[in-house]
Amino acid sequence: MALPGVRGAILVALVASPAAAADGPDAGFTAARFVVTGQLGYAYPLGSAEQGTDTRDVSFGIVPLALAAAYDLSDHWAVRAGIVYAPNVPTLCADTSDCLSSVGRDLSIGVGIVRALPPWRHARPEVDVEVGWEWLTTELVDAGVTSKRSWNGPVALVELFVDLKTQGPWRLGPTIGIGAGLFSHFDLDTPAGSTGGATATANHAWPALGFRAGRRL
Repeated sequence: MALPGVRGAILVALVASPAAAADGPDAGFTAARFVVTGQLGYAYPLGSAEQGTDTRDVSFGIVPLALAAAYDLSDHWAVRAGIVYAPNVPTLCADTSDCLSSVGRDLSIGVGIVRALPPWRHARPEVDVEVGWEWLTTELVDAGVTSKRSWNGPVALVELFVDLKTQGPWRLGPTIGIGAGLFSHFDLDTPAGSTGGATATANHAWPALGFRAGRRL
């Protein structure tokens, strides 16, 4: 005779358990996890490498290839560290062979924070803010003679990433951002000799577009 009461209690428990779980403090965030990403893009030079030298005098742009790892702190915040290697397209070269030999590079490392924004339609945007250090090296090869000039200094990056694949472990989507910095040191290496030291700081920037692919681990 007590079976109906037992059945009722079981039904109430089954209905109440999912509701209680949904109301729990961790319902919106399962567990912190790593996200590893790769990114390819193009960045245009603005500003000056140093006083008297426009960045556009030594570069038509760079092609950044970035690798980064982020660690989720919550649904909306993460910490991130990354490295960017970017071939530099030279401006001064006599022929195809010299132009290929004159390709320079821009290298930077940085750490920062990631803020996930509210979903928009079928996408989830996020903003990345990083600070780090940058090394820009330009080369000029002319008839087998090579001269090299490089600068380095602090840099900061702000970037917007739009994740178009919000479900599953993969993250795919476009990026738009800008890196800005100050070169505080230079090095010059020519057949006649080498020199280097502190330089009068000048502002420069790299507005960039790219595409990012990543995976949660």
